[in-house]
Amino acid sequence: MAFKTLLISTILVPLLVTISSPTGVQGAESESSSAAPNGATTGDTRDVARGKELYLRYCSGCHGEDGRGESKTFRPSVGNLAVKDLMDQVPDEYLHTVIKKGGAAVGKNAAMPAWDTQLDDRAIWDIVSFVRTLARH
Repeated sequence: MAFKTLLISTILVPLLVTISSPTGVQGAESESSSAAPNGATTGDTRDVARGKELYLRYCSGCHGEDGRGESKTFRPSVGNLAVKDLMDQVPDEYLHTVIKKGGAAVGKNAAMPAWDTQLDDRAIWDIVSFVRTLARH
């Protein structure tokens, strides 16, 4: 049963969302979006509201709507994105990399999928900006 839940939450749900997504956030990186040194995308501003929408669609199934990651679906458990002291130590570029390339790319849980085929850089930066709003305590 746990494998079935893992399969549904990490593969099938994102796949179905990507196929049915009317917003056009899936696909390869945007040609006009390249990472600037400060982590923002060149010529673009980050959109926290869009980041929230994307986070709820792609990330909340594992990390929870509040980012606390208390789902008992995965072992080891997923990261708690709501701990301010911890998140203050994590650079935006790291968050971008783990979302884009997956947990294994940064030595973390390999169950964290790479989202680079579903989300372009601008969408990932928007998610990073929203994740920053979760860390309050």
